[in-house]
Amino acid sequence: MPAGLPEAYAIQERSIALWPDEIAGWKVAAIHPDLRTELKSDRMSGPAFSRSVIRVQPGEIGEISVIAGGFIAVETEIGIVLGGDIAPRSTPWTKPELLPFIGGIHLAMEIAGSPLPTINDIGPWAIVSDFGNNSGIAVGTEIKGWDSGAIDQLKTAMRIDGRTIGEGVAVGANGGPLDAFLFLVNHLATRNRGLKKGDVVIAGATTGVHAIEIGQLGEAVCDGCPPLAVRIAGRSASD
Repeated sequence: MPAGLPEAYAIQERSIALWPDEIAGWKVAAIHPDLRTELKSDRMSGPAFSRSVIRVQPGEIGEISVIAGGFIAVETEIGIVLGGDIAPRSTPWTKPELLPFIGGIHLAMEIAGSPLPTINDIGPWAIVSDFGNNSGIAVGTEIKGWDSGAIDQLKTAMRIDGRTIGEGVAVGANGGPLDAFLFLVNHLATRNRGLKKGDVVIAGATTGVHAIEIGQLGEAVCDGCPPLAVRIAGRSASD
């Protein structure tokens, strides 16, 4: 078990170097309040790779595969699509400085997945070590008017096989998408990493983390957008 988040991120970096694909996005998730003092962080992050970052048009059903027998869940998210490259720097960024780099804000879905079924029970150390417990990101319709406060009270939901299993809002007690984006940019800079145009940053579950089975259909929903639909497919750990 990693001794703390620095060691967990070191494992993540070693895994990124071994993975046969390019990073195309990042997930950001909240750390439980009870662990924040010990871990010295409110949030954690992990990469998503190009073959598992998909765009889904209205009326279409995307597909993302997860490892059978492992942890599987879906989350309704708000996704930030980069409109320009952000290079790492030594001085912290501020939110106003980052706004020009946002190409769009979209309804999104995280497909969380790991070969380890108990990964979330173990906690942030394990989650960070395993690519942030992320199997893929689906990106849906752009949310208009985000730069004039449209996301502040945006209501969201998650449906599985047509049944609503979670409801929430885009901006909660832990902040909103821009807060998560700011965290990620400054965190990655400490690893000498930046972001590139077209990368997708998903900013945290808005309705909770919802277990789903292979073959089921998840739909992320938010005000003013058509549902974002993804069917969960299965694969083995050796695929």
